[in-house]
Amino acid sequence: MYNSRRSITLDGIMKNYILRYGIAGGLISIVLGILNWFTVAQWFGPIPSQTVGWLSIILSLMCIPLGMKYFRDKLNDGSVGFGEGLKIGLGITAVVSVLMYFYSALFFLFQGEEFVEWTKRGLSTAELAAYEQQIAQSPAWVYTPWVQALLLCISIFVIGLVISVVSALLLKSSGIGEEV
Repeated sequence: MYNSRRSITLDGIMKNYILRYGIAGGLISIVLGILNWFTVAQWFGPIPSQTVGWLSIILSLMCIPLGMKYFRDKLNDGSVGFGEGLKIGLGITAVVSVLMYFYSALFFLFQGEEFVEWTKRGLSTAELAAYEQQIAQSPAWVYTPWVQALLLCISIFVIGLVISVVSALLLKSSGIGEEV
């Protein structure tokens, strides 16, 4: 029988801990992003920095399976279904994505010109000409801080969606005592 009182209580708890895991993931990504910009990016250049940047985003999204596992083991008597797990994962992903949107918008607002110059570093004459031609052919609004932040936000959400689906499949269980 469906217990509506239990559902309401769990939904309230779920929202609270989704925010907690989402904020933790966002802060991990922001802190690693700042460290990356001021260390790896300046000392080693664009390719190593981009690699570290994407790895930091994936690391921050590891809060998704941790959040699902916390819900399953601590709040829901060892049980979580695929749909419920996916809902949790997408909630955490949304929080991380929104935090990264604001961080990225501020980053591009204050560091945009320096970032563009930094991306040109180490390019050959032919690569630099192709890069500048690509920028010249693109509409100016594409390079605004808000659009750049939106593109990163969407990228993070898509990666988080994949991690959410995989995590929901791996962590789903039907009840107490079931090993996963």
